[in-house]
Amino acid sequence: MNEFLTSEIQLLLVDDDPLVRRSLRMLFELHDINVVGEASNGEEALKAIARLKPTMILMDVNMPKMDGIQALKAIKTNYPDIQVIILTVHNQHEKVVQAIRDGCSAYVLKDSPPEQLIEVVESVAEGRYFVDTSIANELLVNLVQGTPRRQHPKNLPLLTLREKEVLQLIVNGLSNKEIAGKLNITLRTVKAHVSSILMKLNVNDRTQAAVLAIQENLVQPPG
Repeated sequence: MNEFLTSEIQLLLVDDDPLVRRSLRMLFELHDINVVGEASNGEEALKAIARLKPTMILMDVNMPKMDGIQALKAIKTNYPDIQVIILTVHNQHEKVVQAIRDGCSAYVLKDSPPEQLIEVVESVAEGRYFVDTSIANELLVNLVQGTPRRQHPKNLPLLTLREKEVLQLIVNGLSNKEIAGKLNITLRTVKAHVSSILMKLNVNDRTQAAVLAIQENLVQPPG
């Protein structure tokens, strides 16, 4: 990973188990990822955000007082630029779907190996959405089928050929940097295309764009 991106990460750990937080802190600091603080529930996390100004949050779903889903909604409402990674377990698909709808950048299983946790943080820092491969296909089906169709114009604004190419690569899970390399265009151009796509589709983020694109058959589902 780019050392500049690593140095820019300011990570807040949110989990009600202090041993988990300690283990995660040791892991990330070993890989030169700066952990700016810890919190044991959503309420503490919101207070810590105001004080510590993290750029990224790794947060458990199940916590007392305010759980990860409730905290995520509050965080994305008040701090939309903060990237949130959700920690979950295998049997929490509904919560994961809700978290993605609410704007989380990734979810990772709590029993994931250490190297995967590092990969998730690095992927999110690069602007990529991370979905654990063990339940990715089932999650995508649940997300698309369970997302009510929003009220869009009968005929969605036409995307340019290049925008369709970018949208397809977003659905395939590529980061902006990877899209730039794939299409041989600059990162700035990719960001401009993504902004145009979000505006035309009347959605707030890449996840919503991907779901709508599949629902409306604008692109092919990921293989």
